[in-house]
Amino acid sequence: MVDDGRCDVILLDKITNREAFYSTSNRKVDVLMANGADAYITRIDFSASSTVDSYPFILIHFHDQFGQEVTWQFVVAEMTPHASPEVIPHADNAGIALLYAPHRAAGAAGTTLTIAKRKYAPEPTQTNDTLAAFYATDMRVAQILPGTDLWTVEDSPAEMAQTAKWNLGGNGGRQRILEVKGLSDTEAAVDQIDFNDPDAPQVVLSIVRVNDAYAVRSLSLKTHDNALWIFFGQELPLPAYQIDDEKVVTFTIAENEEAIVASGELQVQRTVNAEHLLWRFNTPSPAKNATFETGVNLISSGGEQANE
Repeated sequence: MVDDGRCDVILLDKITNREAFYSTSNRKVDVLMANGADAYITRIDFSASSTVDSYPFILIHFHDQFGQEVTWQFVVAEMTPHASPEVIPHADNAGIALLYAPHRAAGAAGTTLTIAKRKYAPEPTQTNDTLAAFYATDMRVAQILPGTDLWTVEDSPAEMAQTAKWNLGGNGGRQRILEVKGLSDTEAAVDQIDFNDPDAPQVVLSIVRVNDAYAVRSLSLKTHDNALWIFFGQELPLPAYQIDDEKVVTFTIAENEEAIVASGELQVQRTVNAEHLLWRFNTPSPAKNATFETGVNLISSGGEQANE
């Protein structure tokens, strides 16, 4: 995957069935390594040209952790539209990714992969195989990465009000602001701004007031003019210092013009000073039964909050 100069490649060990991640992004590699993944920062050469028959020709070249030379040349066939979102899930200790490619092209003759001087041609696939090799210029990826952050609330408002603001400090001198942008008697919109991460999406939380407590109705994440929405069928309670509680909340995920690209259920497990969510996908079909966990632990001393 190539995006704004960043290039990511994932290789699968066919013996151990373990993935190895190669990226030009230090931040992504650090996150993956911290969670036990095999991830490597490396130089990846990428070029785009055309064949003598005027087919687009893509070339990717790098060395894996064993020093083996990997070269993938992809000859792009005719671009065809897909009516469905073609979301491909990826769930393990590397989080989950939703890939949306409304226009895709299969590999034409001349597409080959060379590893350690051994050349491989793509195997024949079914026309409806969502995991077949393809090329897309407008693919969008929404990914939730694992990891644990510790944030300190450095400054907070006395009450929920228009323009109320929370200043948070994280490790490494990171700064984050939560600011109320819209407020009524029953609802509020809160913007999340990360100053130290240019790749962080613009996050907006839609919050409602329920029985003198606040809960999240939906959230949106926007970056590079693409937007991802997560809607909760029942409001998702914000973490709080309270007694044990457990419930199931449905969720749907929408991406840009697509009404729904994924859906499922959240198992909400709340204990004193903690809330953990088990995400289980029902759709799309390739993601059925895929699960991952997120959580928030509140630490009373020092006003710190840890997000996992």
